[in-house]
Amino acid sequence: QRGVPAAAFAQGRRILVTGAGGRTGSIVVEKLMKSGRYDVRALVHSEKSKEALLKRAEMMNPKNVLIGDIEDKESIKKAFAGVSAVIVVTSAVPKLKLWSLIPFMLGKLLRKNWKLKFSWKGGKPEQVDWEGQKTQFELADEGKAKQVIVVSTMTGTQKDSFLNSIGEGDGDKIVMWKRKAEMYLIDLCSKGKMKYTIIHPGGLSDDEGGQAKVTMGVDDELREVKPTYRIPRADVATACVQALECKEALDRSIDLGSTDDGQTLNSQEDFQAILSKLEGKNCDYSINPPP
Repeated sequence: QRGVPAAAFAQGRRILVTGAGGRTGSIVVEKLMKSGRYDVRALVHSEKSKEALLKRAEMMNPKNVLIGDIEDKESIKKAFAGVSAVIVVTSAVPKLKLWSLIPFMLGKLLRKNWKLKFSWKGGKPEQVDWEGQKTQFELADEGKAKQVIVVSTMTGTQKDSFLNSIGEGDGDKIVMWKRKAEMYLIDLCSKGKMKYTIIHPGGLSDDEGGQAKVTMGVDDELREVKPTYRIPRADVATACVQALECKEALDRSIDLGSTDDGQTLNSQEDFQAILSKLEGKNCDYSINPPP
């Protein structure tokens, strides 16, 4: 029975993972459960996502997987009750408009810069990555959580980030809204006792974790390193889990990528060693601040 093994894994402090139905969020839940150190809660958007998560994280008690909409504060309030830390893995998700493939391919032939077009699966970035994250941070603070870990994205320092162009017209500015939310969290934490850890992964892959050479940086400097590689979602999830037990990760905003001079990430010691190479440096939000 699911509930029996889950009870054995509910010994530690309560950790909530939001966006737990996503490809990265579900791995975070799985790693937390396998560690056996935490009382894990998961927030998903639908019954379908809940069923999929329970198949992946078999030790998870179904009662600990809650359904809610981050755009509706009352629907998710219960999930934040009594949490020690929150790992936020929510994000607006782009969806390719298939018809745009035709002009895009034609543009390649004619040497024209015709872009692919995208819509969104669910809410747009302003609602999900700004308003939805802001709501989560406030609920974490109201619930006296000690730490909020956010999985964001790189390119925040770059005004011409391709990711900002995704969406309608000139783009829905997903990275800008994420950066605005990060700055809100940092300000919120500065006024109280809650601590933040913000992780900006580079391009993501579905490769097996624990094998890539992981590197940390700040201010998108890793994008200038050649060659650079996609970082496995599993390694991003490991970084989130290890940040829960690392004092040096508190009040930090860092980039996460994979380069030839990195090292594998499998343990707390690995995480601390990679982080220590930054010598305390943090991302600078005075670079390309959101309006």
